[in-house]
Amino acid sequence: MATLPAAVLSTRGAMKQGRSSVSGHRITILGAGGFMGRYVTSRLGAVGCQMVLPYRGDELYMRHLKPMADLGAISFVKYSIRRLEDVEKVVAGSDVVINLIGLKSETKRWSYQDVNVTFPAVLGEVCTDHGVGRLIHLSALGAATDVDCGWLRSKALGEAAVKDAFPLATVLRPATCFGEEDKTFLNSKAKLCRHLPAFPLVDGGGARAQPVFVDDVAKAVVSAVCDPSTAGKTYSLAGPGIYTQAELAQIVFDGIGDESTAISVPKAAAIAAASATAMLPDPWMWPDLVKLEAVDTILANEPTGTGTLADLGVSATSMDPFAPRQMFVYKKKSPFIDDTVHVREPSSAVLVGESGSGTRADGPVGAWSCAA
Repeated sequence: MATLPAAVLSTRGAMKQGRSSVSGHRITILGAGGFMGRYVTSRLGAVGCQMVLPYRGDELYMRHLKPMADLGAISFVKYSIRRLEDVEKVVAGSDVVINLIGLKSETKRWSYQDVNVTFPAVLGEVCTDHGVGRLIHLSALGAATDVDCGWLRSKALGEAAVKDAFPLATVLRPATCFGEEDKTFLNSKAKLCRHLPAFPLVDGGGARAQPVFVDDVAKAVVSAVCDPSTAGKTYSLAGPGIYTQAELAQIVFDGIGDESTAISVPKAAAIAAASATAMLPDPWMWPDLVKLEAVDTILANEPTGTGTLADLGVSATSMDPFAPRQMFVYKKKSPFIDDTVHVREPSSAVLVGESGSGTRADGPVGAWSCAA
């Protein structure tokens, strides 16, 4: 059974300093370049953590993370999860490892088994071999081996694999996250509502979801890192509001200022259509997303004994005031015009004559031209 080093057990109070402080933690964040990663990186940088941010592809796609910590506190390391020596290289020397990597849709190169199951198992073994004190692993709310959704099944298997390889791993099970950069939730729904003649609701959209704010999850990750008593425990993270898929669609339609075009689509038909769109580059729908939207993912269905955001000292943020702000950019009508009337008239009316000269109510304002 793995045990926590004394150095890790004694640093709980050292995580409350500023961005230029030194917390004493060296943390490897796998998946830092993703939606969740930028929030976790910023939160950990704000308390003076040294961070190793592995990446694939080009380092330029990670440069936006550089200002999120003090000068020299972030190191970018190129790696591949398919090469064991690369995984060992990015883990070596770190006392905390955070795994944010997760595959939402399968491709020809990557499968759920590869990313959501096999890699977490390998990572747990590597962390054990290198004496890492803490491992934080992100799973998903509703993950179970007996559900129809392959993505949720793979997340459940990944949890078990991590716990088997690293018994003191802390598992966080967040619900679908909302935030400015989300790709498969509010932003995706808004684009579909704008461009599709009808918005599909799987089996009428009766399945319930309990979305969580992405920064609340980031706070939970930091809290888990700070608190050694979270080692070996599982936490289910969800927001305060429960919505059906139909209600979520209506929130989006209200936010973009359009009439609802939502229609009920049988699950089988939706899966068939999603199988076709999944073959497109950067697909907006795939079979497992359809299956996910047909499953209740709420706290009430979680296994007994799991903690919540409150147990990690985080107050859940409601989506209700957030969604209208996020939908602002998708509005069909100009947000500065109410029907055909300007929200605010110019401070001084300008009358334009045929000669191109402008005249205010209080006198001429000189000649002007629209010519380039």
